[in-house]
Amino acid sequence: MSTRALLRRAVAAVAGAGLVFGALIGSPASATSGSPASATSTRALAAPAGSVTSAAPTPTATSTPMAAAKSFTTVGTPAISGTPAPGATLKASTGTWKPAPSEFTYQWLRSGAVIEGATGASYVPVTADLNRGLTVRVTAKLSGYASTSATSKAVTVLHQFTASPAPAVTGTVAVGKTLKVALDPWSPTPDTLTYQWYRGSSAISGATGTSYKLVAADAGKSISVRVTGAKKNYQSVTRSSAAQAVPKQLTVPSTVAISGTPAVGNTLTASPGTWGPGTVTLKYKWLRDGVTISKATSKTYKVVDADAGHKLSVKITGSREGYTSVSRTSAEVDAKWEFTASPTPSVSGTVAAGKTLKAVTGTWSPKPKLTYQWRVDGTAVSGATASTWEVPAWAAGRKVTVSVKGTKADYFTVTRTSASRAISWSLGDTLRPGVPMRAGTYLESPNGKYRFTVQGDGNVVLSKSGTLLRATKTTGTPSAKLVLQEDGDLAVYDGATKPIWHSGTAGYAVVALTLDNSGQLRLVEVDGLAGWTHKKLPAYDDSTAAKGSVPGAYGWAYPIRPSAKMTTYAGHGGDDFAQKTGTPVYAMRGGKVDVQELWITSGCPSWAPNNTKQKQVVVTTTIDGKKFQLTYAHLSKFSVKDGQTVKAGQKIGEVGSTGCSTGPHLHLGIKVDGVAQLLYPRDVLGSASY
Repeated sequence: MSTRALLRRAVAAVAGAGLVFGALIGSPASATSGSPASATSTRALAAPAGSVTSAAPTPTATSTPMAAAKSFTTVGTPAISGTPAPGATLKASTGTWKPAPSEFTYQWLRSGAVIEGATGASYVPVTADLNRGLTVRVTAKLSGYASTSATSKAVTVLHQFTASPAPAVTGTVAVGKTLKVALDPWSPTPDTLTYQWYRGSSAISGATGTSYKLVAADAGKSISVRVTGAKKNYQSVTRSSAAQAVPKQLTVPSTVAISGTPAVGNTLTASPGTWGPGTVTLKYKWLRDGVTISKATSKTYKVVDADAGHKLSVKITGSREGYTSVSRTSAEVDAKWEFTASPTPSVSGTVAAGKTLKAVTGTWSPKPKLTYQWRVDGTAVSGATASTWEVPAWAAGRKVTVSVKGTKADYFTVTRTSASRAISWSLGDTLRPGVPMRAGTYLESPNGKYRFTVQGDGNVVLSKSGTLLRATKTTGTPSAKLVLQEDGDLAVYDGATKPIWHSGTAGYAVVALTLDNSGQLRLVEVDGLAGWTHKKLPAYDDSTAAKGSVPGAYGWAYPIRPSAKMTTYAGHGGDDFAQKTGTPVYAMRGGKVDVQELWITSGCPSWAPNNTKQKQVVVTTTIDGKKFQLTYAHLSKFSVKDGQTVKAGQKIGEVGSTGCSTGPHLHLGIKVDGVAQLLYPRDVLGSASY
């Protein structure tokens, strides 16, 4: 074999040996952080540098490869406990590892750099650590496992306050009251102190001041405050006060009151209202001008002489265990004496227009100052405040009373009102300009035989002993008034002040309308002459009116005899006469009859029975040129026929409850020229009862 061939075989042998060595030591074994690499030594197979070995065989590894190190299934999380301040001891906790290591080693670090010699489970910070972050690295070891390290979170080393006392809460612990923070000095003095109030374990939104006003939501809860002190290069510290239990709130009335008249000798009673929840204990204190009255602690109090001229009140305090006690004080009442005699006055004198009335007061004791107020139909008359009063013409037909008020220092003011007296409808024999005559009022001759009357049906009539002589023929005028105007004209107005009739004497120097014993009705002028007399009035001639023998008033017959009372209500189209079924019904005026039976299909309320046809009679007549329709409804029986002409006072049927009706009664409505509700039976008869 040639020298060149031998050389190629030697090189190949060296190369083969290198491949075997690489397989054995070229790849180190796997290890966790901090494990040294291991390798199998192959130095016996290595050839010296530069040597040549001829025909060397390829080396073969005969040992089993080393098993890879295991990893911990759970790596713990180290933590540092203790106060991170110079001189204080910090301790490292390893956290939980699985499986459990056989050994832990420690290394403390300052801002990530190893602290020489700090390899124990605890460490005492030094000055060099100030404002630096400290961490600890824990390394776990266990046979067959790769050594593994984990590092804690950093803590910053700062100074500590040498004194940081806990705060205290002062003030009354009750809803509505204000609590304050009491805090002893800290050392050194913090740069800032911040506050947070707590309800139980929850911070109260916005409650970050040195005081806090308790609200309803705090009732039954505990209240505390936390104070945090902060200073540069110092550890911030939070201190908490002891919790204060806030009592629950009672349910109390908004006010309490006193019942009874606070007169000397009378007994007053406290009215506490309703307290809760459950049973609440109430205590009472009576006060005189705001000062507690000795031994006056019961629910009632008897007013004594010493109270007269002073103000009394009562303070009621409610309490229950676990609840805030609450007090309520009543309004003050004036304690006074009472008059021993304060008689009711009476009205003396002739109760008629132009006459003077006098208040009879009786004897009061002790003697008071008396003042007076005259009233007409319950309404005070302006300026009528003397012990006497002249009845004005406008009051005719109304009712008069007088109120007498007695006053005296330290005595209760007492007002007594007389019984009412009816003022005559008569205005005497004279009507002056500007004085209106309303329905029912009249002028009367001195001998009482003649009257000039404004009737409820709107007609104005001159009569003699009840017999109608002359009239203005204004029947059907609603709310008629007769006025002697300042210009001398005598006129009849309707309710809307529209003139319906007048005497035509405007411009005359008229001073009065008079009625004498001969029945002469005259408009008298300043010279005593008559500018107008009753002879210019048309003679009364109405065949529809009731005759003198027929019970009635003003030419209208009573529909029910001998007496009746009428009722109505707003929007009702007539008057109702409550009567027994079968009571006779009479025509108020003469006229033509329309007998009707009909179903009421509208206007009947749901609560009213409407099971039968309504029986009614409509009597149509003409009075003073106006068409009158009088409807007599809910009849049980007819006494006339359709188309028949009847006279005033004639029976036309009997009371019933047919149609839309809740019980037996007569409904009587009047239409004037087709318009309802202008006049009612009570108007034409002059009264709602007779």
